[in-house]
Amino acid sequence: MVELPICDRAGNALLEFRFVTEDELGRLAERVTVPASLVVAVHAQAVLMMFDSRRRQWELPGGMREAGESPREAAIRELGEETGIQGVDLSFAAVAEFDLTKPERRELLTVYRVQLQLVPRLTVNDEALDFRWWSPSEPVSEDMSPLDAEIARRVVQSSTS
Repeated sequence: MVELPICDRAGNALLEFRFVTEDELGRLAERVTVPASLVVAVHAQAVLMMFDSRRRQWELPGGMREAGESPREAAIRELGEETGIQGVDLSFAAVAEFDLTKPERRELLTVYRVQLQLVPRLTVNDEALDFRWWSPSEPVSEDMSPLDAEIARRVVQSSTS
């Protein structure tokens, strides 16, 4: 793990990563918006990363909440849409606080975790051009989101400690 904050090449910063309960989200959401969710899908201590077609980098599956959707519902939907993984039981892991650049804003993202017993059949699509299993002990490549990699490292480490 690295010391926070850390920035990506676009100037977005991961400011804080907190292990809280899902019940604490309401209190946190009173001061910072929670518009999106990420999923750390783990198999054999490796994390599923997808190559995002728009940002052209490896990152965690996840995305924006739709109207009326809870953070958990968004995580489940986004995981299915981006990877084809359906019917898994997500565990709430943490919240990550970001300072984002385009447009400038401060946000909290919910982070969920799923432990996969078998390697799933993954579906390439308009959003996810490819998939890879990345070990958090490996270095972060130039074409990987350092923010998502750090989130994955912290989630995986918390489940093994």
